[in-house]
Amino acid sequence: MFFRIIVLLYCLLNFVQSVIVQTQPTEDYKFNLNVDEKDELQYKLYWKILRNDEIQFELHCRTTGWVGFGISPNGGMSGSDIMIGWIDSDGNAHLKDTHAISKSAPLVDDVQNWELLDASENEGYTILKVKRKLRTCDNDDIEIRMETQRLIFAWSDSDPEGEHGWTYHFGNRRIKSVVLLNFLDETNLISDSEISHVFESRIDNHLIPNKDTYYLCQTFALPPIETDLHLVAYDILMDKSSIEFLHHLTAYVCEPEDVEQIKKLSNIGYECGPGGDEDTKNSILKDVCDVKTLMFAWAVGGKTNASFPDNTGLRIPKSDRPGLLFVDFHFDNSRLIKGHRDNSGLRLKLTKKLRKYDLGVLAIPAPTNPLDITIPPKTDLLKISSICYPLCTEEYFPEEGITVFAGNFHTHLTGQALRTHLIRDGKEVKYLFDDPHYDFNYQSNIYIQPTLLKKGDAMVLDCFYSTKNKNTFTFGGYGTKEEMCGVFMYYYPRMDMIGCASKKTDRDLAEFYNLLIEDSIIPPLKTKFTEKTIRNRTMELVEHLKNVLPSKKLSERYIKYFENESKQSASCAIKTRNTGLFFEKDSLKPKEHFVKKDYCENESRN
Repeated sequence: MFFRIIVLLYCLLNFVQSVIVQTQPTEDYKFNLNVDEKDELQYKLYWKILRNDEIQFELHCRTTGWVGFGISPNGGMSGSDIMIGWIDSDGNAHLKDTHAISKSAPLVDDVQNWELLDASENEGYTILKVKRKLRTCDNDDIEIRMETQRLIFAWSDSDPEGEHGWTYHFGNRRIKSVVLLNFLDETNLISDSEISHVFESRIDNHLIPNKDTYYLCQTFALPPIETDLHLVAYDILMDKSSIEFLHHLTAYVCEPEDVEQIKKLSNIGYECGPGGDEDTKNSILKDVCDVKTLMFAWAVGGKTNASFPDNTGLRIPKSDRPGLLFVDFHFDNSRLIKGHRDNSGLRLKLTKKLRKYDLGVLAIPAPTNPLDITIPPKTDLLKISSICYPLCTEEYFPEEGITVFAGNFHTHLTGQALRTHLIRDGKEVKYLFDDPHYDFNYQSNIYIQPTLLKKGDAMVLDCFYSTKNKNTFTFGGYGTKEEMCGVFMYYYPRMDMIGCASKKTDRDLAEFYNLLIEDSIIPPLKTKFTEKTIRNRTMELVEHLKNVLPSKKLSERYIKYFENESKQSASCAIKTRNTGLFFEKDSLKPKEHFVKKDYCENESRN
């Protein structure tokens, strides 16, 4: 009996080891993705960029039937570009380049652009190694770009019946949003030998109210630090039960002077944001966390373990006194669940081996309030912009400029696309970041080839919204069903400027609403708006607009208003927040616009 148990354990161990071996890539890859979050061994994707604008994938799927992988315009079947591979009962490998025109079985492309490099089937796994061009110039294919793309995955327990008879996958289907062409893998692990300090902080069994939007501002103690450190990596700590609730967080390090006050503030949390406890903020935190440095921002769908490039880190200065972390948590409890207690937090990984550059974070937002972000119902692709003017970069950029290497876009549910333009000497040079298929549930960092920004450069952030399926207005605000517009840009070397932004002037705003009333686009109010009263009457206007019905004229007027090249109220903020530049400027209009090269048109000419 004992011998039989030993044999059984030995066989089981060999099986587990063989499965683990089968899930390892056959060569080095820069990126990888777990397709099934509940079962990490079900389907894994590895990939890397090759020379000559090619991309190579390796698919590991726990099945002996066919395996599918594709790119979809919206996460659905229709319009998707799909490759299907399998190994038949005779051991022959097959690969088909297909496309879907509906929810029915995919059709085989006339031109086969996928190349099968290797295939194997072992221990219940099918492994396919394939490659293709990023741009095939084939109408049945989707170009692989530096943007969020919806990947679709499917598999079957059976091989196709013949060359084209794909058996239905039933529930074996997954959708993931990914940036395939990131310049760096932010989850690249830091060696343990480089890490000298680790700080971990969590909220303690905190009760999340049964309200739609809840912001928690929490302080955590930092011990005295004997030498300057660089933050080089961080983990977002979440229980599985918290995934549904934690929407985003922003983490800051404070530089307070009063040691006794620090002791009192350690591990204090209070409701902030809409409906928050402003008295606590103003009385307890006054003069303690006024000066704080943004370390990083994380949002739903982003990587929960991230690291910075190996030449930069965020400096935490040495101090013989305790310090404070300040973390702004946004919880989304849209189902109004009662009794959820949360233990989310973060783990900071630091090194005393300082890197070449100090890292900084620069924010370009549109002001988050109902007057500056106002989207009428039944409106498609309304654009709201915020400008970082040359005056800001001329004043605060270092002489050598700054190098941007990553960015993180942020809007809420009606956000469809975002773009950051770089303008130099009046000409639009390039898109720093461009995400025409933004996914609210995948707000990950986009890593670009490090790009130098110079003194006198300007940047314009565009946020595009669609409310085609809504019957009421959407306003700027902190709730998930309200809207925001912003980009965080990670760069080096760090400077004092922390952000720059612009908005329509109050004069134009008042004139716009007065004209809407005069033209009977919206119902009248008792008194006209003026430049001096429009902000004080924000809630009156919001309540008034809630009763306005959708109309084509209403949508057209708002689209035209936000696109109109009028004067802007602009600002650039520096670290102390007490000073900076505030000014009015004409809307920025480039003398020349950036035009993306049409690769396929050039290919056809050649």
